[in-house]
Amino acid sequence: MEINGLSISVEYKPIKNMHLAVYPPDGRVHVSAPESYSEERIRLYVLQKWVWLTEKREKLQSFNLQPERQFISGEAHFFKGQLYRLRVILTDASSMHAETSGDYILLYDHPGATREHKAMVLNEWYRDQLKPVLTKLIEKWEKILEVQLAEWEIRDMDSSWGTCSKAKKKALFNLQLAKKPTKCIEYVVAHELTHLIEQKHNDRFKRILDTYLPDWESIRKELNEFPL
Repeated sequence: MEINGLSISVEYKPIKNMHLAVYPPDGRVHVSAPESYSEERIRLYVLQKWVWLTEKREKLQSFNLQPERQFISGEAHFFKGQLYRLRVILTDASSMHAETSGDYILLYDHPGATREHKAMVLNEWYRDQLKPVLTKLIEKWEKILEVQLAEWEIRDMDSSWGTCSKAKKKALFNLQLAKKPTKCIEYVVAHELTHLIEQKHNDRFKRILDTYLPDWESIRKELNEFPL
């Protein structure tokens, strides 16, 4: 679909309401719509959201995304699926931490801190934010799937969002999930805990996800918008 020169992807799904999403890095627009909705109804919905949509795309496109972070003020960083500007604030060694304030992530570190040290402070903050989210979601999906993890950890991994050993009943979750929307984190939790039932990515595995998380494929696509 094209509206005012903007290409918009439309996906019909067994849902009750429409959902409009704008994805980084270039502001790609996607609409999820109930299967019974006409193209005209979708077009009207998008036009009603046009001001918000335009502002969102401009904001995303204005960020200067860098493949290797330098952890300097003004740099763009993700948290919970949103883009924030980093603001580095000098403080003493006992007050090193990070927090959000409006559209900013405030990183408090001591004068002369190296790039690696600032990365460590920020990653510890990400870890602190991710842990309670994972705890809640793991408890939820253990009940849904009637399984039980013996152990789980958060690690900064380069090649996967998560792993799970059926034999050891142990799961690992990528620290970078802290940068993703909660629904993406939930997909990874559901995916890994499903491995406690079926270790392979076969038809049985997919049927389990289809049953308990029908949107898992579209969520996985959103999760992988950016490489690790």
